[in-house]
Amino acid sequence: MCSPKILVCVDFDNTLVDCNTDVEIKSLLNGKEIPEEIESLSKVSKGWTAYMRELFKFLHKNNVTKEDYIQCLIQLPMVQGMRELLLQMYESGDCEIIILSDANSFFVQTILRHYQVNGTITKIFTNPAEFDKDGCLQIREFQNQTSCSRCPPNLCKGSILANYISKRMVEGVPFCRTLYIGDGHNDVCAALQLTVNDFVFAREGYRLLRSLEKMPSKNVKPTLVPWKTVKDIRDVLLSS
Repeated sequence: MCSPKILVCVDFDNTLVDCNTDVEIKSLLNGKEIPEEIESLSKVSKGWTAYMRELFKFLHKNNVTKEDYIQCLIQLPMVQGMRELLLQMYESGDCEIIILSDANSFFVQTILRHYQVNGTITKIFTNPAEFDKDGCLQIREFQNQTSCSRCPPNLCKGSILANYISKRMVEGVPFCRTLYIGDGHNDVCAALQLTVNDFVFAREGYRLLRSLEKMPSKNVKPTLVPWKTVKDIRDVLLSS
């Protein structure tokens, strides 16, 4: 069995990239209004993936190509210092880094490749997305779960994280602690899977931090660290 490593689990939108890629991609419509029957899907509880599927079809009808998507995505900024942090953690040899995101595989992989950090990531858990023969981006749900009411049906971050830690233990790769870096409400379930040995880095001004701060302290076992800049994360890592 290998020496214990640190598992670093990173969200994508508003954590790794400094924006919401699903929102930014709408700029490809050049101001054209999205039909209400599509927009209404975004307001349905737990219907975001269905909304994105119809949005991608609408973009295709408006002649948006794969290259258009790529040019839009590679202009989106990473959170300042996040690229350097990923490289530093990877090069230390002490960390295994995974991404857990309700975005999609095409967006995530395009940005990781552009910023040349794809080699630092061991595994990506997100909704599969690829272009069909007609050039339309098709997205599928990562899973169809009914056991967790806190998470959407397509992605329970808590169960995915717990299963990954167990799987790696069986494979002979134990983790001495887990660091979770996120921002949104859909990161809460994963954060609650963590133990007293772990850290959850919750971005200031976003729902993950607000949600965890409202909970009884006995329900939030990991050390909760608000972060505004990547320096806030690095300072804790260097001192722990």
